[in-house]
Amino acid sequence: MTEKEFDAIESIMDNFNFDDVHKVMTYLNWEWEGTENGVPTKSELKSQARQLIKMAIKDKNRVSTGGFEVDYLPEDGGWISLKFVLSEWDSEIEKK
Repeated sequence: MTEKEFDAIESIMDNFNFDDVHKVMTYLNWEWEGTENGVPTKSELKSQARQLIKMAIKDKNRVSTGGFEVDYLPEDGGWISLKFVLSEWDSEIEKK
C-alpha cells in the first residue's frame, strides 16, 4: 500500500459518518452474523469498512458486504469511495 493510499483511507475513516450508519442499522435492527449483539457497534462498522477498503485497493476492484460498498479506481492517481447502501436495484438492458 502506498502512502497516498494510506492517507486516502485515513481521510475516509475520519470523515465518513459512521454515527448515521449505526443509527440506521439500529433502527432497522440490521444485524450482522457474528456480531455479539446482532447490530454491529460503531467500532465493528469502522473495522469492517477499513478491511473492505484495503481489499478493494489490493484487488483493484469493487468490494461490498453488510451494506458497505467500496470502489477503487486506480486511474489518474486513484480514487477510493466508501458508501453505505440501504437500497439498490439495477436491470440489464438487452442488446438487440
